[in-house]
Amino acid sequence: VKDRVSGKLFDVRARSILFAGGPFTDQMRRIEDPRCRPAVAAAAGTHIVLPGYYCSNGIGMLDINTSDGRFLFFLPWMGKTLVGTTDRKGPVVSCHGPPEEEIQWLLAECKKYLAHAGDGGDGLEIRRTDVLSAWQGFRPLASDPNAPPGAPVSRDHVISRNPDTGITFITGGKWTTYREMAQDVIDRVIESSGLSDKAGPC
Repeated sequence: VKDRVSGKLFDVRARSILFAGGPFTDQMRRIEDPRCRPAVAAAAGTHIVLPGYYCSNGIGMLDINTSDGRFLFFLPWMGKTLVGTTDRKGPVVSCHGPPEEEIQWLLAECKKYLAHAGDGGDGLEIRRTDVLSAWQGFRPLASDPNAPPGAPVSRDHVISRNPDTGITFITGGKWTTYREMAQDVIDRVIESSGLSDKAGPC
């Protein structure tokens, strides 16, 4: 391993190696095997934050019938209004900003509901300048490269072990399942690496 600050090289020894790189998992796996089959199909999602007066306190909305079939949520969040999300397939990048066309799509969808909001139903005008912040994140939609051809990608997590190197990786999942993911992968590593005499299941 190379310390990028000091430039020093040092050895790390372990009974087992685990890759947990989220949407970057395939990049880590290519260090192990440059010819490995992909396990991640990244999907990008954009969110925006609007002033709190656009959303009732304690009441949110989910639209499952938007103009192009994607879901839209509109939620009170930390005194503001959180709106998301888009869903677009594409290559994962580490330095990314939200595409302007996706911000505009979110605003256009919100306008359909805000046109009749407010006291008396006169409507609230939503403008681009109302966007307080915006960001884009990548979801690691997972598929097991050791599964049969044609197996579907998943929004759940996938744990797989390379039979040639013994390296295990985990990818997929969601923010709401990170503890389950950690438990499942540690239990799998303990079992596959013969460490059950030193550690019990999570």
